[in-house]
Amino acid sequence: MTTSAVLFDMDGVLVDSASLHVRAYERIFHDAGIEFPAAARDAVREGKRRAEVIEIAAPDASSAVGQALFDAKPAAVAQLLRDDANVSMPGATRLVRALADRGIPMGVVTNSVDPDLWLAAAEILDVMDVVITGNEVSSTKPAPEGYLLAAERLRVHPTACIVFEDSRDGWLAASRAGMRVLVLASARPAWADESVELVPGMDSSGVLALCLPGTTGEAS
Repeated sequence: MTTSAVLFDMDGVLVDSASLHVRAYERIFHDAGIEFPAAARDAVREGKRRAEVIEIAAPDASSAVGQALFDAKPAAVAQLLRDDANVSMPGATRLVRALADRGIPMGVVTNSVDPDLWLAAAEILDVMDVVITGNEVSSTKPAPEGYLLAAERLRVHPTACIVFEDSRDGWLAASRAGMRVLVLASARPAWADESVELVPGMDSSGVLALCLPGTTGEAS
């Protein structure tokens, strides 16, 4: 079937958000005079939500301190993005721009509730036709609702969509939506078995041809 649209997860696929999130947590915890431990760093990289990370990092903190840390996090992320906007995953912006140049509808499906800031920093927000956030669905990944909603808004059949993902929950969500899923091997998915279609990375040779069969060459 001809590809009608290409959909992307955001964190770890389009943008390297985990590293910047860790730096933001380190900054606000340093300002509060509290150590940010390795277990909390791991929780960030696993995609744990803000309240969970703060509880792991400061289980004995008062509710007032915990709330202050919670409230300070978005501003810390925004400041880091302003200071260092190089957040794109290798090859991501180039691939997205190549697809846009060819008129391919695109969208982002993410459990994140504030993706626009990240996509703008990666200079790809302007070419995304739909952005589905965690606030717009009743059930986030691994439920397929977000991907099905993206297909509906793009007015394409789910089976004509290709999805780029890096997590098991994302792969399950897109697969359950009936979409072809390309999982980034660069994410080192230990959970992936022979049923998972892996691609080396967004910057790998031939990734554009996977999106658009019959296309030759790399994204430029």
